[in-house]
Amino acid sequence: MIYVEIFGQQVNLYAQIVGFVGLVVIAWSYQLKKLGYLAVSTVAMAIFLAESCILYADSDTFTGIVLNAAAVVRNLLMILFLRRYGREMPAWVAVCLLVPVWIICVFGFGAWYTYLPPALQTVYTFCALSKNYYCLKGGALVLEGGNLFYNASVGAYVGILRQVVLVTSVIVSTIVYFVHSRRERAANAAEAPRS
Repeated sequence: MIYVEIFGQQVNLYAQIVGFVGLVVIAWSYQLKKLGYLAVSTVAMAIFLAESCILYADSDTFTGIVLNAAAVVRNLLMILFLRRYGREMPAWVAVCLLVPVWIICVFGFGAWYTYLPPALQTVYTFCALSKNYYCLKGGALVLEGGNLFYNASVGAYVGILRQVVLVTSVIVSTIVYFVHSRRERAANAAEAPRS
């Protein structure tokens, strides 16, 4: 392993490279509509899973591995339900996925802030089940904003920078979607036949 110093901390260079690639992919995913978002964010979660596996060598926590693996499974199930059945994944499937995550993660809990990542994933998962685009983006904002707070709590400075980019990406994509939706509605209203 190669280590470099960033903001006075020794960090694994390989994990930083993999994490940066994941950051680019997840930031891109936030700019897409739901199905595209789910597909691209699944790739990002797989990349973050690889990052967590690399970091596991330097840490005694496996929470990142569990949460990223669960996120990959969750997204694949959501895509399956949307593509095959034409509907959102049922809440009971999400619960069946989240219960083992909480059971596994509970063994790694210590300080109060270690409860935050699985709690954020839980909130995001239920928001993502909604057909409402703004609910999905709200869940993403809670997830990324909460992870920003978590990284600040544990002194993960590189993680803080990543989360600032992701929070900004979620906000920008939501604004772009809102503006585009308003223009589309105005154009449709102008084209509607008058009786």
